[in-house]
Amino acid sequence: MKRLAIITFITFLFVANGYGQSGFGQTDDMGRISIAAIVPDEAGITGNAQRNLQNRMMQIATLNGLGATQDRAQFAMVPMISVISQDVTPTAPPQVALNLELSLYIVDVMSQNIFSQITINLRGVDRSEEAAYNQAINNIRPRQGQYRGFIENGKQKIIEYYNSECDKIISTAQALAGQQQYGEALFLLMSVPDVSRQCYHMCMDISIDVYEQYANQKCEELLSSARAAWASKDLNAVRDNLAQITPDMDCYPQAEALVEQVTAAVEAEGASAWDFKMQQYEDDVDIQKLKIEAGRDVARSWAHYGAARYFDWSWLYKN
Repeated sequence: MKRLAIITFITFLFVANGYGQSGFGQTDDMGRISIAAIVPDEAGITGNAQRNLQNRMMQIATLNGLGATQDRAQFAMVPMISVISQDVTPTAPPQVALNLELSLYIVDVMSQNIFSQITINLRGVDRSEEAAYNQAINNIRPRQGQYRGFIENGKQKIIEYYNSECDKIISTAQALAGQQQYGEALFLLMSVPDVSRQCYHMCMDISIDVYEQYANQKCEELLSSARAAWASKDLNAVRDNLAQITPDMDCYPQAEALVEQVTAAVEAEGASAWDFKMQQYEDDVDIQKLKIEAGRDVARSWAHYGAARYFDWSWLYKN
C-alpha cells in the first residue's frame, strides 16, 4: 500500500449547535466524530503542493469548529484534483497557466461511503508547473462560507449514519470479537459519538463485554508467560508479566497464588529482593468505568497499529 501523507487528525466538538444544547457531558476523543485531513499518494499530488494542500484542508477543518487531535480516524477529508487546462503564456519569460478543479470529500474509510462533497475551480500562473500548482492551492480561502456548509453537511450525514447503522455496527463488532479481533471490535464501538445517544450507550455497554473477553484472554497469556519465567527463575520477567494483570481479570486469583508461591520460594532461599504486590482497586472504584477506559486504550492502540489496511484509496481514486 502506498505511503499516506497524513497531516493531522481533527475532532468535531459539538459545543455550540446541537451538542451543547443536548446536555451531554464532555467525552474524550474516542467518543467524538473524528476527521483526518489526508492527501493520499493516489491523489497524484506530490511535494510542496501535497503539503500545501494538507495545510489548507487542516485550516478548513479548524476554522469550522474542529479541535483535538488523535492517532487514527474512521472519517477523513480527502481531495481530488483534475487539470482542466494547462497553457504556456506568450510572455517573457513564458509562464505556466493552470486551471484546476478541486473536489474535497468527507468519507468513511471503513465503509467507503462519501458523506459530503464540495468542488471549486482554482487558477495558478507561475514559471513552472509545480509553482503554478502551489499558487492555485494558495488561492483556496478556508474562511469562505462554502466550506462551512461542506463541513456541516458532513457532520449531519455522519450522525445520521450512526443513528441508522447502529445495529450493523454492533453486530460487526460482536462478530469481530467472536474472531478474537478485540482491538478492532472496541475501535468500532468506541468510535460512536455520544451525540448519537442511544447508540452510544448501547455500544458502551457492549464494549464492556468485549473488553472482558479481551482482558481474560490477555490475562491467560500473561499468567502463562509469568509461570514460564518462574520456571526459568527469571524474576524480572515474572514481575513484568504479573504487573499487567489487574483485579478485573478472571485469572487474577491465580496470579495472586503465583505471587505467594514465588515469594515463599524466594524467602526460603534467604533472599529479600522479591517484594512484588499485585495491583489493587479501592473499594469505591467504579469497575465498569475502569473497563470502559481500558477498552478505549485497547481501541486507541489498534487504531494506531492495526487500522492501516483500511487506508486503501483505490475505491475513490479509480483511475
